[in-house]
Amino acid sequence: MRKITLAVLSLLLLVAMGWADSSFSHQLSARLGPQQNNIVIGANQEPDQLNPWEGSADTKENVTALFNIGLTYFDNEGNLLPGLATEVPSTSNGRVRISGTVEAGNFRQEVDWTLRDNAKWSDGVDITTDDVLFTLEVQQHQLVPVSFRTFSNTIVEIKAKDKKNFTIAYNSPNLFFASPTGRVGLARFYDIAPKHVWEPIFRAAIAAAQAPGADAAAVIQAQFLGAAPGSGTNPNAVVGSGPYKFAEWQRGQFIRGTRRVDFFLAPPGPAQNYVQEVIVRFFVATETLQAAILSGELDASDDIGLAGVDPAVLRGQLGNTANVEVSPSGFIEQLHFSQYVSGRTYGGQAINLPVCQVADDLLLGDPRTRQAIIQAINRETLAPTVFAGAIVSNSFVVRGDVGFNTELNQYPYNLDAAKALLAQLGWTPGPNGVLQRKTADGRTVLFRLPHATTPAGFRVRTQEILQQDLVAVGIAYDPSNQPASVLFSNEFIYGSNCNWQGIIEFASAGGIGEVPADELSGELWADDPRSTAAFDNVGRPENAFAGGNVGGWANSEYDKLHFQALSEFDIDKRAAIIRQMQVIYNTELPSVPLYERVELITAKAGLVNYTKGSAVTRTPFWNAWEWGWTQNGAVQAR
Repeated sequence: MRKITLAVLSLLLLVAMGWADSSFSHQLSARLGPQQNNIVIGANQEPDQLNPWEGSADTKENVTALFNIGLTYFDNEGNLLPGLATEVPSTSNGRVRISGTVEAGNFRQEVDWTLRDNAKWSDGVDITTDDVLFTLEVQQHQLVPVSFRTFSNTIVEIKAKDKKNFTIAYNSPNLFFASPTGRVGLARFYDIAPKHVWEPIFRAAIAAAQAPGADAAAVIQAQFLGAAPGSGTNPNAVVGSGPYKFAEWQRGQFIRGTRRVDFFLAPPGPAQNYVQEVIVRFFVATETLQAAILSGELDASDDIGLAGVDPAVLRGQLGNTANVEVSPSGFIEQLHFSQYVSGRTYGGQAINLPVCQVADDLLLGDPRTRQAIIQAINRETLAPTVFAGAIVSNSFVVRGDVGFNTELNQYPYNLDAAKALLAQLGWTPGPNGVLQRKTADGRTVLFRLPHATTPAGFRVRTQEILQQDLVAVGIAYDPSNQPASVLFSNEFIYGSNCNWQGIIEFASAGGIGEVPADELSGELWADDPRSTAAFDNVGRPENAFAGGNVGGWANSEYDKLHFQALSEFDIDKRAAIIRQMQVIYNTELPSVPLYERVELITAKAGLVNYTKGSAVTRTPFWNAWEWGWTQNGAVQAR
């Protein structure tokens, strides 16, 4: 009875949201599950575009993994294996060479790669070193809003020996030279992009952006990021290296891909026995997604859509019809503060970054404000209430990772301490108990704190709890919600645009074993001493919203330590540096860490090789070419 009720609710919600019509429902029912060797996956976050250089959301990483693969990839057990490359470089196989020292300024690290002879783009064109060289050119161009330049900034050259062999030379240590998701130092998603598709678009967009009087960021957004190969408006223009070929994108509904017969990695059995078509279907509400799973409309869920759902309850509802897998995520849910305020300094010098008036008025740039807010939130109650299995965090490093610091301030719930800090900052009770203060220019401002996040169920519940907690210290709380495609787009997520001027909530990946090269560490990094551009990692219009630092926090001591940690091969010494970085973070609190998340995916009984595996693998989409359906223990051909 429970499943029938939820199924009806799902259909009603889909119709109300404009997602369900007869033709769409017919399309999905005709393709669903083992009857057609297809798979329909539910997700509640939709990417804004598929451009391989820019992106801030892991939902995009999931989708692009269907259509692309890197030089390497992780299997479900966390083993690093060659993808586009013939083998994983190492010192033992002679493909990694190091000379000189960082201290002497003559350091050089060379990594040799060989592309597979049978690696082709989805349109049949060979993948060659021409693609590698072009990808790096785009990656290093200052007008392109690349999210991750930690290592591409250190590449001094790529030497192409021939069409299949090349060497990347770094002038600073790259500890993660073979790790996927951009760690190789090329594109943010899956390392290499097709030159024959993107080069003419890139040249035209750069020329237009550099024209006199042009709004460079807007031009790049419209003509490069929004071009057909990224927008999905022309299926033939979307060309990738992965196991599935892009076929269709109905925005707000689904993305569809079809299996490539020429993909170079074979599944563990005859290819015709495995999933031939993948549809990723988008739901705004977690409850609607869950209802669709329970009613059998979906074959599986991604690792984001069911965030916050209690796995024990879900197992009871599904019975033996589906598997429910729970695993560590490496993600920390955080409240990121806008640091675009006046009067800031960096290394003793004034910071010349945009100022957002609301953030400035609320004194969000003062650590005491952030320390007050974290103590006003009862995180010990919030975490298990909104997210089953979550553990309160006080760091940007996940438990068990390199250098995790166990001696940080725990910031327990303490209303008196929070009120005292706010009083120090000049806040006094005002109308209806809301705090107020006089600004230096004589204005009276109320403490109304804006909060933007996605409409995921656990985040809506978080907003309800925050509203109760913050009002107790006199903070009026103004929650808002945006679809993931909006919240994680460059135009919105970067605080320098002042689209959000209080806090923005999202989770960032620690990437087990990748500190300090992971997203969490990178979001705190403002200035790269190896770059000639000031605050190169802080996204703003001048650099086309590039870099991973969305909140604008800048701390010179943190940046020095971050650079040292990136350069330290000795794991014990690197761990000691990372512990120091966490002390700065824990004191300054550029973001309030709420909790470490777990991840939950579902897969119908009979769906094989659809598994999260470990926190290292990060997404089940990385082994999509292995998905298949079984009958009586064997993969079933249709």
